[in-house]
Amino acid sequence: MPRFPLLVLLMVLAVFSRCDSPHSAAPKQGPKIGDSVQLRGTLSEDVDCRLLKCDDGSVYSLTSGLGNYINGTRLCVRGTLIETTQCLVQPSIEVQSVRAWSSCP
Repeated sequence: MPRFPLLVLLMVLAVFSRCDSPHSAAPKQGPKIGDSVQLRGTLSEDVDCRLLKCDDGSVYSLTSGLGNYINGTRLCVRGTLIETTQCLVQPSIEVQSVRAWSSCP
């Protein structure tokens, strides 16, 4: 095969096989401190606090111990995001209500 057509073919392939998309999506912005949230997740435990592990991989510490619930329980937690607590995991949710997992949107 002559070199010129091979070179042209390689250049065309290089142009159309870019790894970076020219229309890359902006990163999804999550809730910020002070926002009211309603999150669905699985109850877990850390050294100092109870944790809510959400399906998207995010983890929040909870201001309420939720003593009536065992680890592994799937819940819907409604509250406000706060930054300062005694918990090691940040951010934290100041819990206002806890409901069944299926009650979250």
